[in-house]
Amino acid sequence: MELTRALVIGASGFFGRRALAVLGDRGIGTFHGRPFPGGLAFDALTMRIGDVIDQAGVPFSHAIIPYGAIDMEGCARDPAGTSAVNVVAMVRVIHDLFDRGIMPVFCSTDYIFDGSKALWRETDPAFPKMAYGAQKLAVEAWLGTRTEPWLVTRFSKVVSGGRDEAGQLGQWVNDIIAGKPQSCADDQYYSPGFVEDLAGAVIRLTETGATGIYHVAGPERFSRLGLLSLLAGRIEAVKPGLLPPIRAAKLAEMPFLEKRPLDTSLSITKLQDRIGWRFTTMDTLCERIARTHFG
Repeated sequence: MELTRALVIGASGFFGRRALAVLGDRGIGTFHGRPFPGGLAFDALTMRIGDVIDQAGVPFSHAIIPYGAIDMEGCARDPAGTSAVNVVAMVRVIHDLFDRGIMPVFCSTDYIFDGSKALWRETDPAFPKMAYGAQKLAVEAWLGTRTEPWLVTRFSKVVSGGRDEAGQLGQWVNDIIAGKPQSCADDQYYSPGFVEDLAGAVIRLTETGATGIYHVAGPERFSRLGLLSLLAGRIEAVKPGLLPPIRAAKLAEMPFLEKRPLDTSLSITKLQDRIGWRFTTMDTLCERIARTHFG
């Protein structure tokens, strides 16, 4: 099924905003707590997505779903409450989409993996260590029982240069400007991807009629400290002497409620074989951030 028009469920969020922008007049988005012009209100716990579709008054071929409780610490504190959103309500939403002949594009995570190796493939077995990853995997498993077409896109670290956004690089920029010393894990690895690229790649997948599971992530494997060091080097080149102290640490030192996987980097060979996406490198993005905020 190729994309004609998509509903973005959760279009006021970090990724959803970009997906809606890429779609242009082919997209309509929903919001929960943050209204935006042209958006439709939707709460998966109290509403049915069919009512929102009726309100939109246009047909949809796809629904892109970055909606959910995405705070990993929140999922650890309240696994039952967040599961009500991330699993129970999500399955109900997707079931309603199937009933209307709309193909779901479910946004999942690299945290379904246990972190025991590098460059995970779509066919590798998943053993999540965290409640958030387990919730995402539960929806993937349910989708695997269905005969209707569906698409799962698994993300790794999603980044941008915006200081007012949820992305890791923007948070680091704020900390550096504030002179806040940084302790950063040198033993945790992921595949950071520029949010604009990830949104474009997901839309491109839908345009090709892709189904099944695809890893949609950056092509470079970084440790958390490695990415911060890259950003710091680019900032130092633009504004010497500004950087606060940066200390290498181990992931186990971080005060998380759950033990986090050490390596959730993703192989994107399947994605590139399908669409050949041209990703922004992290060096290019860090240089752009340094010029924008420190130049």
